[in-house]
Amino acid sequence: MNAAVTNAPSPFVVSVNLDVETIDAANAGAAGIFGRYSYGRYGAREGVWRLLEVFDRHAVKASVFISADDARRHGALIEAIMREGHEIALQASPVSAQAPRGPAALDALAADAESLAAVTGERPRGFRATNGLLTREALVALAELGFVYDSSFQDDDAPYVFDTGGGRALVELPVFDYLTDSTFYAGRHTPDRAEIAFREEAQAQARAGGYIHLTLHSRGDIGSARAVRAAVVDRLLAHAAADPGFALMSIGDLCATVGVEARPEPIPDWGAL
Repeated sequence: MNAAVTNAPSPFVVSVNLDVETIDAANAGAAGIFGRYSYGRYGAREGVWRLLEVFDRHAVKASVFISADDARRHGALIEAIMREGHEIALQASPVSAQAPRGPAALDALAADAESLAAVTGERPRGFRATNGLLTREALVALAELGFVYDSSFQDDDAPYVFDTGGGRALVELPVFDYLTDSTFYAGRHTPDRAEIAFREEAQAQARAGGYIHLTLHSRGDIGSARAVRAAVVDRLLAHAAADPGFALMSIGDLCATVGVEARPEPIPDWGAL
């Protein structure tokens, strides 16, 4: 749907992809060269705590996406994040990230959800597919498993709702490259350039009546974990908190609003394309 221009404050939400070892282990391969591939561990040792301090300064409640494998290994980290009032959501494991069709992929998704729930003590409400690799069947399965929202698409300025059948619905929270830190840092752009892009995109979204979904990574290479980059996030959130054109909120609060106001739409029939 196209967001209508409005004078109402634009919702501003923050999510963090917390990659610790799962992705780096896959990159290290059989050789196990973990020194080279340890940027995720930097996030767990330094970066996450730095971002949590920034969030606390601005009373921001973020949604933190983590794979079930990483969550199992870092229960104390998960507990600390939840203690600050942040949501723990599920990020696809490397197995389900390839988005194969069929029962095996859906079984892996269900197992990941159960595994994360065992760590957090509650069923995950949100899901994000690695690199946006997500099948139609997976969307239906997410709703059947009790997920409230997915955040894998890049197809709208505003949240919307999928009708997944059987009287169930799934909120979709689209993300966008120019509000994602890895877009800039993976290409070795400076924090100044990232900050300018974030501000311009946020302001444009507000004028268009869309929403702002700042998507961060905790990694030391492509993320906002290092001090100079965390300062960018700090200034951006300070600006958003002071600007009446934005409404900082949690993803949970946003989903509650979207679920009430939006009319569910059918999942696209990609098989027919």
